Amino acid sequence: MKTFINGGDGQFEDLKRRATGACVRFRDTELPPGASPQNGMVGFEVDPRNGFATLLVQHGVSYTGQSREIAEWLRGGEKTFPTFETLRHWISNVLAEAYGTAAVSHGEQPNGGRRLQPSELTDLDAVRGNIKETNGPHYINENVLLDKLSGQVRGQENALRELSRRVYRHWARSSPRRPLTLLAIGPTGVGKTKTAETLPAILRELDSEGGGYAYLRLDLSEYREAHRVSQLLGSPPGYIGHGEGAQLIDFLAANPRSLVLFDEIEKAHPDVLKVLMNAIDCGRISSPTRRANTREIDCRRAIFYFTSNLDSEGILTELERREAFEKSELIDQVCRERFRAAGVASELVGRINCFLVFQPLTQETKAEIVALSVARVAEEYGVRVERVSPELIVTLLTLCKSDGFGARPLEFLIDDKLGGTFSEAALAKVKGPLEVKGGPPFECVAIS
Repeated sequence: MKTFINGGDGQFEDLKRRATGACVRFRDTELPPGASPQNGMVGFEVDPRNGFATLLVQHGVSYTGQSREIAEWLRGGEKTFPTFETLRHWISNVLAEAYGTAAVSHGEQPNGGRRLQPSELTDLDAVRGNIKETNGPHYINENVLLDKLSGQVRGQENALRELSRRVYRHWARSSPRRPLTLLAIGPTGVGKTKTAETLPAILRELDSEGGGYAYLRLDLSEYREAHRVSQLLGSPPGYIGHGEGAQLIDFLAANPRSLVLFDEIEKAHPDVLKVLMNAIDCGRISSPTRRANTREIDCRRAIFYFTSNLDSEGILTELERREAFEKSELIDQVCRERFRAAGVASELVGRINCFLVFQPLTQETKAEIVALSVARVAEEYGVRVERVSPELIVTLLTLCKSDGFGARPLEFLIDDKLGGTFSEAALAKVKGPLEVKGGPPFECVAIS
């Protein structure tokens, strides 16, 4: 890649022209230090419709260097940028730093070669006063997704980081070949389902121009019998139920960009999972009934999000023993092996793009959840809480003895213990913002 690091304007303009609407590949290219093999194929693509630029690298490259961005690029096989100029900037800075090579500046270098900071180049306060934030798709990145998810799902940084990376890459593709298929693993009540419920709203907020993702939840505990397949896909002509609609097919037909949550995958009948194989692998699912002169529904832009508690204790124990919670390759290996050993069909396990491991909640994380939940429950009563006393949080944690059930009992407990207090505050029209105190009895007092 050294050739590209110090490439001039002419070289990059030519590369951009050739890569627009095509894939330009370079074989036997020197990869960053720490990569193995040291040489491999890289490629460039520019989507003519939206300007997205993708830097490709051959699969199977391992990396022992320190750069997280380079590690993600080599592990995933590609990295997508909102513009070709952004891709060039990444090469000239992130890759240049890895090689220990400063990008060459053409012409004289003022300031002794020192790169000026933005605040030195312009009055940023004046700029901020005259621009508006843009939430369009070209301005979203995985860090934005991660920050927003972490604000609502606590204590699962590793899983959310991998989720953000995968979702952003899938979202950035203009022509994906198949849906993104994720499997969230972990004990109950640690945020697997809440993550799926939270993500579509965040994507709608960030992608205001594209409309974000629609959301459908399917509880697979309701699909224990083989005949329930028709509820998802519809019944063919001549069979009972024909023409009554199909929950999954109708939703995907109306919402090509969607997140479908398949909750508790281990509880579904094997026939229910088999009907999803073609959708996961090829990005299309067949319907018994024609829709717009076709029986195939395109679901390539969808996100299929499965959850499971299956062997979660064994998976967590092995990952902890191998110190692998931040090593995506080991997580993938352990999860696939244990799911096959637990009897999940190999053809389904092989089609999962990524396994997200959710760990048990620490007491500190539960304390954060309690504070957020108190404010959220208060909102249901029309009460605005902006402070929760530490004593109250300790009391609620002590009262909640169901350590094996994650955060869910905390929600129920808060409403049970504080619902009356919030009702009284609402009826008395106590002015907010309020602090909740006590332990017990509990009280809402105005913050002075």
